[in-house]
Amino acid sequence: MSHYKNLTWILPVALALFVACTDKDNDGIQSGDQTVSFDPDLTSLIRNPASGWTLYDDANDYVSNAKTYWSQQDAAAEKYASIFYWRSRWSELEPEEGKYAWEHDENFKALIQGALDRGLKLAFRVYVDGQDNIYNGTPDFVREAGAQGYAVHRLWDPADENNNWTPYADDPVFQEKFGNFIRAFAQEFDDPARVDFIDAYNLGWWGEGHHVQYLNNSNKYSVYQWITDLYAENFKNVLLVVNFGTEIGFAYEKQLAIDKHDFLTRRDGIGSYWFQDTEVEIINSLFPQKAFIAEGCYWGGNSNSYQPWSTDPLYADKFKSWADFYAQAYKDAIRGHANTLDLREATETRGWVTHAKELVKDFISYGGYRLTPVQIEFPPSVQSGQSLTIKHTWRNSGVGVCPNNNRRWNYKYKVSFALLDSESQEIEQMITDDNAEPSAWIKGKDKTYRTSEIVSLPAGKYILAVAITDDTQEKKPGLNLAVKNGSFTNGWLKIGTLHVTQ
Repeated sequence: MSHYKNLTWILPVALALFVACTDKDNDGIQSGDQTVSFDPDLTSLIRNPASGWTLYDDANDYVSNAKTYWSQQDAAAEKYASIFYWRSRWSELEPEEGKYAWEHDENFKALIQGALDRGLKLAFRVYVDGQDNIYNGTPDFVREAGAQGYAVHRLWDPADENNNWTPYADDPVFQEKFGNFIRAFAQEFDDPARVDFIDAYNLGWWGEGHHVQYLNNSNKYSVYQWITDLYAENFKNVLLVVNFGTEIGFAYEKQLAIDKHDFLTRRDGIGSYWFQDTEVEIINSLFPQKAFIAEGCYWGGNSNSYQPWSTDPLYADKFKSWADFYAQAYKDAIRGHANTLDLREATETRGWVTHAKELVKDFISYGGYRLTPVQIEFPPSVQSGQSLTIKHTWRNSGVGVCPNNNRRWNYKYKVSFALLDSESQEIEQMITDDNAEPSAWIKGKDKTYRTSEIVSLPAGKYILAVAITDDTQEKKPGLNLAVKNGSFTNGWLKIGTLHVTQ
């Protein structure tokens, strides 16, 4: 039994409680049942796993200083964001074999803790390629152990005089060492209480699957299978994500990662030539079975004197400003049913907030998933030992989907009703509707369910409440509901009063 603080409950006027005086309907709802309606909250920042705006530390140069980073991003973390995404080199996380940043690097630990302290969940991409990077992506001990590799272009070195070293993807020494790293990485971060998702491929330039080199090109498919299997075998609880549209081809991506291991999809190029109708069709063919992680293509500034889209084959002449790019990125995110979108680092965050603040607010309202019990019907009284029947209707106001059906979440989120003691507000009985499935709720299609369970409580007055609970957390409320002016206690939304009689 859960315990709650003593609170006095006042039913908000905004619940719009009214009594429906109809005969018994086909769902078993009785004459005189109470109908409570809730309006969706479409404006507040409501954080839920794998949904919403994402802040980045995108360290192709230096990993951000934690104190500086959070002083710059603190307001955005408070007002807009839900996720902190750390993307950088394997060499940062394991500079010496078996010595990990989450144990020994105080700045890395402060970056991560700064996100958690601000209510953000974590996400990661760890890449091995040094292309366009200030350092090698792969730690030196891998080459010293005998791994074979090749030179790639180093950041800010157009003369190619000091190239970075990158291992061949099929080199056995590299695979052994990287496998050891991923096993240690998963031991630390396969924790959905802190981590929303992990990118689970990450070879090639920027970890996007481009320009991967092999000792033997015929190994490209076996390498893809090796690395996706590696992540899948070690991350059992946290969502795994894979870029689609890489050199391996979507058919193999779907077969070896999306279907075989239930990876979610990601695209690092929305708002550009690299995300057109063909890519949208791929995403929509997987929706709503798979949530989509989106990232805007252009970054690195917010002044209109800097225009990285100037060579874009589709938008070079169409984008006149950063506001134009932000508008297209938002449009692509919405039509692709995106669960997340990037505010990115401080420079890009300022650009979004300065040039497209209304779009930032709009993605809070309509991006990702946003769940509301819009109507609940229940009787004013029930006899102890008899069945209580509750009819409930749910709405998702966001374009994305709650990935509750993913095998790593394994349907852990459930719609539950609680009968609370009217004075102590402790849970006296909980009723879970296993048929009400959050991953089935998509925008524009409300879902209605009916659940019945025998009430086994003494006579008295109880408060009926609802939550989406987490089976892995002792059935505590696990998802935040988007309810305008709702009255909550410990994550439970109060619905109305139920009298139990003898």
